Amino acid sequence: MLVNIFGLTVGFAGLLIVLLYLNDEESYNTNNSNSNEIYRVVHKMSDNDIWASSNNVEGLKFKEEIPEINNFYLSRSWPNSKVVRVKGKDIYLQDILVGNPSFFDFFSFEIVEGSAQSFKESRSNLAISEEQAIDLFGKESAIGKTIEFSDRSFIITTVYKITGKHYFMPKMVVQFKKEPSGHWGSFSNNLFVKVNKESDLKLLNKKVNEVWFKNVTEPQAKKDGISIEEFFEKHGTTVILEPLKDIRLKTIASDAGPEGKGNYELIIIMLSLSILLIIISCVNFINLSIASATQRAKEVGVKKTLGLSKISLTQQYALEIVLQGLIAFILSLITVELILPSFNDFMKKEISILNFELLIKVGCIAMLISLLVGFIPAIYLSKFKSVEVLKGNVSRSKQGIFARNIMLGLQFLISGFFLSGSIIIFYQVDYMMNKDLGFEGDQVVLVNMNANNDRYKKYLLAKKELVKHPSIDVVTSNSYTIGGGSSNSTNVDYKDISVQTYANAIDFNYLQTMNVKLVKGRYLQESFASDTLKNILINETLAKKFNIYDDPIGKKIDAGFGDEVNDGKNLIIVGMLKDYHTNGLDSEILPTMMMHWNTFDWMKQNFWWMQFKIKPDNAQETIKFIENYWHANIEQGYPFRAQFLNKRFARTYKKYQNQKTLFLILTSVVIFISLLGLFALATLTIQQRLKEVAIRKTLGASVQEIMFQLIKNFLKITLIASIILIPIAYYLMQTWLDNFIYRIDMPILPFVITPIILTILVFIVVGLKAFKATKIDLIKYLKFE
Repeated sequence: MLVNIFGLTVGFAGLLIVLLYLNDEESYNTNNSNSNEIYRVVHKMSDNDIWASSNNVEGLKFKEEIPEINNFYLSRSWPNSKVVRVKGKDIYLQDILVGNPSFFDFFSFEIVEGSAQSFKESRSNLAISEEQAIDLFGKESAIGKTIEFSDRSFIITTVYKITGKHYFMPKMVVQFKKEPSGHWGSFSNNLFVKVNKESDLKLLNKKVNEVWFKNVTEPQAKKDGISIEEFFEKHGTTVILEPLKDIRLKTIASDAGPEGKGNYELIIIMLSLSILLIIISCVNFINLSIASATQRAKEVGVKKTLGLSKISLTQQYALEIVLQGLIAFILSLITVELILPSFNDFMKKEISILNFELLIKVGCIAMLISLLVGFIPAIYLSKFKSVEVLKGNVSRSKQGIFARNIMLGLQFLISGFFLSGSIIIFYQVDYMMNKDLGFEGDQVVLVNMNANNDRYKKYLLAKKELVKHPSIDVVTSNSYTIGGGSSNSTNVDYKDISVQTYANAIDFNYLQTMNVKLVKGRYLQESFASDTLKNILINETLAKKFNIYDDPIGKKIDAGFGDEVNDGKNLIIVGMLKDYHTNGLDSEILPTMMMHWNTFDWMKQNFWWMQFKIKPDNAQETIKFIENYWHANIEQGYPFRAQFLNKRFARTYKKYQNQKTLFLILTSVVIFISLLGLFALATLTIQQRLKEVAIRKTLGASVQEIMFQLIKNFLKITLIASIILIPIAYYLMQTWLDNFIYRIDMPILPFVITPIILTILVFIVVGLKAFKATKIDLIKYLKFE
């Protein structure tokens, strides 16, 4: 009974935790009353990459030309951090969102002071969250107060309250200083559109792409002198409307907004594993109940003889098991409450068990499961024939033995899957953590810049001064920082080949600092004036796309962007770099070209990180020295945030480390439950065969022979389950591995070692009981024969 309750407790606790996690992730944007009518505009490029950003002109065009679209909201993709001036004091504030006046038409936050309309009336008006208003002004009304930043003065007209979780959760909202301008090829902001209720999404997607075709594809193809089909193949863009409510978990883009992207894959894995945990707990429960039913056979026979009906017996025994299920559910609530703090810390969440709607649902599921696992052994018990069971013949029931063996086999099958899956996940995560990344980030410290003005000039000043410190070897920089940074991409043409290519602005010493290997040619050098004009580097991936891998040096390519000084045409390749990872091993290495910061002056707008190569000795003192210099000469009033590059990149595979840890924990739990069940089942089964053991001993059978007879059925079930396991586990784990661009080949060892481990466990658990059975007192079991 205790084994049964323990198994169900663990199963219900696992299911509840997963559902609490899923409910938390699905809660994003559910408090937005407009969520069903709001869509984010994303773009699928010619290389199948999905961009979450939009240009500044398409939103207005969509509203003008598509009747179903009644509004649009254009904003910065991410909120800013600023040093603001309030009551004559400079204060550092985060989460300031800049966008169109229509913010509150899309995000229906509760207005506690002022109005959404008053916010729209002037570009100098500011909306502030209730929490931030209290921090700044205490109990005073914030309405009419002035806040200054970015050379602008704002008047607070609106105070709003954020309830729940949303795509944007800003502490302050302001409007663009002037209406954003641009062209169809400049993807720099975030765009939402609002549609009429019950609009057809398929039709809307068709209409927005018709607008794009009319304004971009058709005129550009004509301008380039090529067919529309050829233009679409080279530069084609498909507009996709993505429902706001799906962005957190199901976005097709890599960017899910400021609040981050939920790990939908992990949720599905956790949910599937929790269901398997429930199944194995139920199987354990049913198996033990059926096995122990023989202990109550005479009780059933007596009750039937006394006139108790089959239905009454079924109800009585089912009720007993449902009561055990209720106890297990109560214990699971206690278990979840105890482990939830650790789970929240592990998953970086703030989940509470006080979700009564979900608790009621899980409680109902628990009762249904209890009824199911209760009625199966109850029906089995009620079918016993009074005459047979009173003679003691129930244990010879072939149907009971077959059902028990099926259940035991299912247990071994699930346990084997967890075990082999854990080994494969361990291999893949170990491969990721030890793979050659193409760079060396040891002792490289990154420091983020905050202020918008003169960042590159400040960098040049800091580089000149800080490199004098004996513990600072190098000061360098690039735009597309390892582990995630500011990115620009454009179509780059070589002859008749066009490739969507990422542009990475670098300093002369950047690649050498990161130890990025040169395959052909040379690095950019300060001694060549042309290295800040037309000379560039490309990576191996881009060279392969252009079919120039064997001879890339000296080739000229045309970029899709430029500026007044450099038109971006006839860029000369002077070096080819070995591919290196920037975004993690679940993303492929992208075609990339590199140029100096001065090649395109506008690239300096993407300067956000300074990077320092420091000596390992006295690292903390060196970072403190940089911090002091930073506050005195670079950015006053802003926080100093330093991080080591290797740790930053390690975040890219953190979710897979979590999966490994989670799978390991669940595997341990499943095997433990299975072993408990196996031990109890072996005890009951061998107990029923003690008379047989006594007879065999009397006839001269050895201990080994008797043990083999008792164990062989368990070994046979283990072998059959292991054979069935191989194709199932192979298919499921192959599907998991397919999520990785860079992955291991499916190893054979897990499918060899899993049956061996299961067999050893059976030998240990059942063997101990079998060995103990050989030591029984013969007279006790044969005195009535």
